[in-house]
Amino acid sequence: QELGVFLEVTKKLALKARVYFDEERPSYDPGVIFLSGYERKERVKIIDKIMDDFKTTFGYFPKSAGAWWIDSYSLNYLERKYGIRAALIVADQKTTDNYGVWGQWWGFPYFPDKTNILTPGNSKILVMQWAQRDPKTAYFGQGPEVSNHSLQANDYISLGLDTEYFKKIASIYFDQRNKLGQITVGLETGMESVPFQKEYEKQLAWIKKEKITDLTMSQMADKYRQTYGKNPNEIWIENWRLTPNFRENKTLNERIDYVKGMAFEDYQKKNTQSFLRRIYDKNNLVKVPIVPTDWWWQIGLIVTGMLVAIKLPKLKWVGVAGVLGIAVWAVIHARYTVVNGEKMIGFLVDNLRFVGINLKHGWVNTDLSNLVAKSMLKIRVEQISYVYWLSLGLVVGKIYGKFNQTRKDK
Repeated sequence: QELGVFLEVTKKLALKARVYFDEERPSYDPGVIFLSGYERKERVKIIDKIMDDFKTTFGYFPKSAGAWWIDSYSLNYLERKYGIRAALIVADQKTTDNYGVWGQWWGFPYFPDKTNILTPGNSKILVMQWAQRDPKTAYFGQGPEVSNHSLQANDYISLGLDTEYFKKIASIYFDQRNKLGQITVGLETGMESVPFQKEYEKQLAWIKKEKITDLTMSQMADKYRQTYGKNPNEIWIENWRLTPNFRENKTLNERIDYVKGMAFEDYQKKNTQSFLRRIYDKNNLVKVPIVPTDWWWQIGLIVTGMLVAIKLPKLKWVGVAGVLGIAVWAVIHARYTVVNGEKMIGFLVDNLRFVGINLKHGWVNTDLSNLVAKSMLKIRVEQISYVYWLSLGLVVGKIYGKFNQTRKDK
């Protein structure tokens, strides 16, 4: 057995990571349950908290992770900082449970692109799929009536099918044209899995009878690397032809061409929609800039600050920069609220910690509840943070000016 991390977010986890959790959304809403529902820096906090708790409990970092959906930014961070070797996401489905994921290799593992988890690429994390689908009947249409044509016990039994159907679909994924075959077998967590224990046992009995090798996720990643090294040039799953550049099924009249450097919006910013639309289609993809847009602003402001400081060396630009920085911080973090009739004014130093004055009781330095902290009144100044970068430029320019003057004096 192998213990991995489940990367879906609860209110408890978010607050432990000191990240806002939108309590107005249902717990299964894509805007709160997936990491993609949070800003990049918040995703990092959540992942770090999960991993730290895992290591505290078990004494090591996990090798595998899973969720119905994992955005590419989070996946890259898991690989870079924690060395995650395998990840599990849901197999293609168009609308089930408000989650639409479509366009990856049909049911077969692959190394994804750094900017798009659905595109084959050069990442070191092997992506596998949960509830691998029937190559035919799970293609046309939408909703659970279609996506339930899968290897998952509660899915196919809900359609009146039995273990024979499981055997049929599983055998397809062990296509002899490929050097390696793989299926993901298990029960969906929660109460819905309880009635299907016997069916799961039948699945395991068939696997044992067919002498199929049991592997953990990280072992499968190692086996894949040993077998292929990188993504194979061609894989066949029934009539599906899977390559690093496209997937195609001529029988179903489908072809998706993979374009490098095209990402879903959640690669750069948080998802705010209540339907997860991760359909690999040009209408859902954006070009990933070589240099992020915000960086151009930051670089420009730093250069501007440097030039001003160099051209006007006699002015006390370090002091000016310091005052600007403090003023900007104060404006960004200033908050006001009324709780149980008591007025509070001060600063929210992180997402939950409030430091200020309760006009009735005096000095306050405490964590607020998620809802109170999020609903506090604040000054809407999204762009004022750019003054930070201007201030940095002033400081750097001043230091450069001093250094250059010292060299001339010598």
